[in-house]
Amino acid sequence: MNTSEARSRPHRPKTMPHRQRGAVAPLVALLLPVLIASAAFAIDLAYVHVVRNEMQNDADAAALAGAHALVDPNGGAVRWADATAQAQQSVSLNRAAGQPLSDAQVQTGYWNLTGKPAGLQAQSLVPSVWDAPAVAVTVRKAAGQNQGPVQTFFARFWQILGIDQQVTATAAPSSPGMMQPGGIFPLAMAQCMYDSYWDRSVYPPRPRIDPATGKPYVFKIGSGYHYGVCSSGEWTSLLNDANDVGTIRQLITQGNPVSLEMGQNIWIEPGSKTTLYQTVQKCSAAGDHSCEYVVVPTVTQTDNHALSPITGFACLHILDANNGQKYVLAEMSNRCNSSLSGGAGPNYGVLQPPSLVQ
Repeated sequence: MNTSEARSRPHRPKTMPHRQRGAVAPLVALLLPVLIASAAFAIDLAYVHVVRNEMQNDADAAALAGAHALVDPNGGAVRWADATAQAQQSVSLNRAAGQPLSDAQVQTGYWNLTGKPAGLQAQSLVPSVWDAPAVAVTVRKAAGQNQGPVQTFFARFWQILGIDQQVTATAAPSSPGMMQPGGIFPLAMAQCMYDSYWDRSVYPPRPRIDPATGKPYVFKIGSGYHYGVCSSGEWTSLLNDANDVGTIRQLITQGNPVSLEMGQNIWIEPGSKTTLYQTVQKCSAAGDHSCEYVVVPTVTQTDNHALSPITGFACLHILDANNGQKYVLAEMSNRCNSSLSGGAGPNYGVLQPPSLVQ
């Protein structure tokens, strides 16, 4: 390299690493408190979230415990006081933030399963078949309640000593809108027939009482060939169009092979099928009791060989059956408690275990 080439190159100043470090240091010093504060709040908020989940689980458990105590297994009046006491007792068995809970607000009333109207309604409500008694439990950690707000760890350096939290859970016993396999007896009842013998003007809804006996009406369920439309029931082969004794008899002994829900169409199979009444007699209250209390689908109509939509699931107490006169002797009941169920439907006497509705 000659002297002229060396002179033609521009001069490049040497970098100064110590000067760059000197420029970044003040910026880090300014941002450090912000970064520390953000990390501190993140830790505190995560802890608050954990405690809130604990509180929600506690409220859920208390509401479910109260809902279990609401319904008299013998079909009597709703046990509001028992439900409140059971929910309060359940609260005291749970903990949040490592401390036992002692305070909760428990409310009781009716909950409309369709959501119209929304929220808990007063006990004075005249309930419909879509209204279920319910228990609502509210748990708070705040000043004077359950050892105060959720305590912070780092936010207290900014004078935030605690964060208030509140959760609510509502639970209610309900009637099914869906029946799982094995839960349905294959005798479909016309909706108008059920309305004739079922009193939905009270809660819990119950069988209409025959003034002559002071007991639920006892009636005969027979084919539309022999009885009026609103005084008849027909065999149903459910989802398959099969008008034969073998299919129906299998459904009597085993129940529905697949789940069925309200609004779904099922086959109505008119015809007396004499031997089926013998089968029912053997498992009725007059027989071995294996089909004494059954869940049957109600449908819009039963007077033809066609598909008809399910309008609800009803509880039937089968007393006897007569193959000569071709009828099932029965009465309405509200003593069908089924675990083979789900969803929500009108109360036609079938109850499923309480569940959270909020």
